[in-house]
Amino acid sequence: MKTFFTTTRISAKRDLLESITIGLLLTTISYIIGLLANWIHEINWLEIFAVLTSYACTYLCVKERRINYLVGVITTAAYSILFLQNSLLLSAILNIYLIPTLAYGWLRWGKDSQTRPVTNVTLRAIPIYLLVTALGWTGAAIISQAFGGAMAWADSTILAGTILAQFLLDNKKLQTWIVWAIVNVFAIYTYFTAGLSLVAFQYVFFLANTMYGYAMWKRGMNTENKAANNVLVGEM
Repeated sequence: MKTFFTTTRISAKRDLLESITIGLLLTTISYIIGLLANWIHEINWLEIFAVLTSYACTYLCVKERRINYLVGVITTAAYSILFLQNSLLLSAILNIYLIPTLAYGWLRWGKDSQTRPVTNVTLRAIPIYLLVTALGWTGAAIISQAFGGAMAWADSTILAGTILAQFLLDNKKLQTWIVWAIVNVFAIYTYFTAGLSLVAFQYVFFLANTMYGYAMWKRGMNTENKAANNVLVGEM
């Protein structure tokens, strides 16, 4: 159990195995609850696959494992098809957009042995992030309404928020988890309403995971800062 609350990366294979195990466990729990609550009326294997790989990818992000980007490509491709099938145009476009951006994140993180440190967003960058996100939301809402997309305002929020959150994640900014929390709230509402109950229930776990991810990254950042300070003191 300690492995889930430690920032020490022992083995990439171990973390990957844990991510798959967690994905299977949480997907099974989500599916059983969905059946008992009568949210699920037929098996959608694509939805199950997308949810499972998404759980695994999220755990690998928390563990700061670069391989999360490879798993993420598989996940976003699956979600793109799933959302198109359910007329969630912007969510589908978002996942198509995320596929090439994952290459950016892969390069920005670097190898596990030399990964980027977790840092805070600077105050002067916040207005720029907010302005770009607001413009993105407005444009997305107009496009969705023009093409008859379902739930344009909520779907636009997910799109604009996810783009911001993913950019912060790719640059290992601690505040990515705060933005993901906001996105998850809108995702729960949107996907439940659209009938994607398993996906929506997944975002309940993701919402809880934002607190876990924030705590883990914050702890790791404090450890790195303490180590850096000790080195400076030793050099003096």
